[in-house]
Amino acid sequence: MLARPHKQLIYNGRFTSQKTTGVQRVARELIAALVQLSHDGDVTVVVPPQQGIVPVSGTKTVKMGFGKGVIWEQLVLPLFAGRCRIVNLSNSGSIFRGNQVIFMTDAAVFDTPAHFSWRFRTWYRIMFWILARTSSCVLTNSNFSRDRLAHHCGVAAARIGVVPLGADHLDPIVADTSVLQEHALLPSRFVLAVSSMNPTKNFARLVAAFRKIDDPSIDLVIVGMKNTTVFGNAHEMLEVAPNIKHVGYISDEKLKALYQHANCFLYPSLYEGFGIPPLEAMRNGCPTLVGRAAALPETCADAALYCDPESLDDIAGKLRELLNSDSLRADLIRRGHLHADKYRWATSARMLTEIITGL
Repeated sequence: MLARPHKQLIYNGRFTSQKTTGVQRVARELIAALVQLSHDGDVTVVVPPQQGIVPVSGTKTVKMGFGKGVIWEQLVLPLFAGRCRIVNLSNSGSIFRGNQVIFMTDAAVFDTPAHFSWRFRTWYRIMFWILARTSSCVLTNSNFSRDRLAHHCGVAAARIGVVPLGADHLDPIVADTSVLQEHALLPSRFVLAVSSMNPTKNFARLVAAFRKIDDPSIDLVIVGMKNTTVFGNAHEMLEVAPNIKHVGYISDEKLKALYQHANCFLYPSLYEGFGIPPLEAMRNGCPTLVGRAAALPETCADAALYCDPESLDDIAGKLRELLNSDSLRADLIRRGHLHADKYRWATSARMLTEIITGL
């Protein structure tokens, strides 16, 4: 057990044993930014004692207790953490601990329950409801998510702090253009779509809208993996066509190359608590078309072209407009660069630090 003062912070590192997608990205980038801000250089991340841990560079990584997964997070971590304050940045935390910080990414398990397996949504609803009341600090990433979480968890919106996320994590990475050759892609001759295969990402309409363009010289490239444990056994959403290419989960180096060489980025999502991918696209010079829904107007402001995510015709029409207008693309690239530059992980980490140190 760690022998530390009452308010010594330790960071829940369960995410270090998981593949990096949206939730894990948030935790990893926030902690990496906190390392850069730390005056004493001591940011402690506690992790399960298992193989396959990918530590956050610069942190003090401590293997704690026994077991792994949910059991480790719910029972072992709070037991072995002693009097330390646990900071949970990856959307979950122990319901048996009160003296902690919880970062909830969105209220999707309440707002879009049909898009999650019943076990997952039931557990997360219970966990969020308890943590919203018992945690010493509750955080989320947008005003939209704050209001939805407050509504569903039955707490005042003022109890939930807002820390917007960053979009500069791909900056130091060297783009790997081999991904273009691997999938027979030509620069500026493909539309890019990036996210998990969550039904809220609207891939069925996305694919159908792309097919309405009916231009075999343009490819649709879909990046992301499907998680049936979380999202249930949804039917396959990707239609088979020569110019529709599902490349699965890829490295950040290859993702950056796709952003930089795509004609445009298509993200007609039905529900987002924040929306990092559109900001990633903007920061890498890719004009962006997003759905006018949930937190996306808050996150993207006037730097994106908007469509009605529930209208196949509108998605197709806006995509066609973007593909056919060099001036529109150039304007969106300019506005996207300026807008995405406001979203830096260092800024997020400073906001997080100010909130936590004020507890």
